[in-house]
Amino acid sequence: MSHHQATEHTISTTEQSETESIFSDVYDTSVYEKTLKNARIWLFVIAGFQFAMGIFEKLTIEDPQVGWIAFSIDAFIAFIFLGLALWSKKKPVVSFTIALVLYILINVGFMLIDSSNIYKGFLIKIFVVIALVKANRDARKYENIRASIGKVIQ
Repeated sequence: MSHHQATEHTISTTEQSETESIFSDVYDTSVYEKTLKNARIWLFVIAGFQFAMGIFEKLTIEDPQVGWIAFSIDAFIAFIFLGLALWSKKKPVVSFTIALVLYILINVGFMLIDSSNIYKGFLIKIFVVIALVKANRDARKYENIRASIGKVIQ
């Protein structure tokens, strides 16, 4: 890179930083960031609960093979939600959308297997769905604001 190109690059980087700091002060994204953080916590909670359920099922199911299968399914679901929680820092819209769809599908599946699952943890299920819907909406707004001021989500 020549001295002239390096100087131009430094100037454009400086101008971009100044523009970002001007617009960063205008847009307050803290409300959206709080929603995303809360939804991320819910994803960690889902992951932990699924893993704990797997351990519980493994220890309480009499048939060892069925116990291992139940544990494996729950652990797999737990790791998916753990991954989505971690990924939500980089790609909040995609990760919260996948988490919402997956959470609903898993719960519908469990309800089809055992209809009593409709009532088990009903309030928690509602809170999780509401948190994920809100996070999805706010993640879209957050990404649009960040894109409009030229910031990349890190």
